[in-house]
Amino acid sequence: MNYATIVAGALKRAPLIFILLATFSLSLSTEIFAAEIDWTTVRPATLTMFYPGMTSMEFLTSEDHRLGGRNIKQGKKSCRRCHLSKKGELDLLADEIANGTAKMKRSRKLFEDQPINNKKGVIVASIQAAYDKEHIYLRLSWPSAGRGWSEEASTEDIHPDRVSIQLNKASNHFKRYGCFITCHNDLNTMPSSPSKEEVKADSYYAAIKRDDVRLYAYYTRNGAWNKMKSRDDLSGLLREGGLMDLWSVKLQDMTSTAKDGWVFEDRRWETKSDLEANAAWSAVDGGRYTVLFKRKLTTSSVTDIQLKEGDVANIAVSIHDDNTNKRRHYVSFPMTLGLGTDSDIPAKRLR
Repeated sequence: MNYATIVAGALKRAPLIFILLATFSLSLSTEIFAAEIDWTTVRPATLTMFYPGMTSMEFLTSEDHRLGGRNIKQGKKSCRRCHLSKKGELDLLADEIANGTAKMKRSRKLFEDQPINNKKGVIVASIQAAYDKEHIYLRLSWPSAGRGWSEEASTEDIHPDRVSIQLNKASNHFKRYGCFITCHNDLNTMPSSPSKEEVKADSYYAAIKRDDVRLYAYYTRNGAWNKMKSRDDLSGLLREGGLMDLWSVKLQDMTSTAKDGWVFEDRRWETKSDLEANAAWSAVDGGRYTVLFKRKLTTSSVTDIQLKEGDVANIAVSIHDDNTNKRRHYVSFPMTLGLGTDSDIPAKRLR
């Protein structure tokens, strides 16, 4: 049974199982899996992360983003081409978006209508990559007060911190626009989000017993959350490599919990995974997280990205920090990850 058939079958049955894949007790050290890798020998790359507010794929192609939207519709340029310099300087009103004062150019709608007090518009993270004969390792670090790290349980106002990575090798859309191709005006907490009753009345969401709309690749719909393309169309998109692998780590109660999933017609989680993760938070210099992902280069899962030396994958990172969830995160523009080849994030080969 091929890749498209398996996932199409999953669409038909629509099971959705949420599990905790891996939890690790932590020491005070920020050197994770230290016996395996000396990270001081691995060159870091800079991730300029920004707060997007209610920016979505629909905004990117709208009159509020007219020139950029034309380029996007024609498959030209990329987000980084216009908004990020070679020195990593961001050409965006990120602070104004975060504090709720930035407005869209023509509609005059706010980018963020529920600003968080003292929320920074930009944080700068670092990312390192390495690989050996069996595994790929990604190490991320960013400044944080670590509020989620010390919380024992989620409440309405308290949420774990989290870092997530989307990965894809084939999609030119993802290569240019990253995780924005999975973010929409009709997602949960976004301005055009449907009511719970509307979602539960839709046949797809009723089958998986969900009342909210989560991430989906824009090309799996005919313009709206409830206009999913046919199974034949979806199968063709899968064969073209339109699925994004998703790695995520929840940071809470001084533990890290890894979840492996994917984004295509929906955001879904695996029931079994080769993904491992560990993390630590240090109070030094105002606080800093360090998180390490570890996964086999090749796995048995049809929804996992398969990697080998010489490959270049496109990745995009999101970080939820300071007790936030859903759309209230920092995001990166897409970057390239190369195993033994030129890229934005060159993975070092280990002996």
